Amino acid sequence: MTITTAVPAGRALVTRDECADAIGAAIRAGAASYGSGDSPLDDASFDLLVSLIQAYEERYPEHTDPASPAGKAAAGAAFLSR
Repeated sequence: MTITTAVPAGRALVTRDECADAIGAAIRAGAASYGSGDSPLDDASFDLLVSLIQAYEERYPEHTDPASPAGKAAAGAAFLSR
C-alpha cells in the first residue's frame, strides 16, 4: 500500500482547485479501497483529507461539490457508483 496525502497534515484547503483536487484524491482512494482493497491512502490520511474538504465546504458553502465525500454516511459506497 502506498500512503500519500493530497494535502500535508495540518494544512487547510485554500482554493477551489485545491478542494477539487482533494475531492478527486478522496474519490480515487475510496474507490480503490472498496474495489481492489489497495487504497493509496491509509485510513487516517483519508479521514484527514475528508475533514479538510468538509472544513473548506463549511467556509465556502457555495463551492460545495455534489461529488464530495464530506458529510456522507458510508462514503465508500458512494464512490462505487461513480
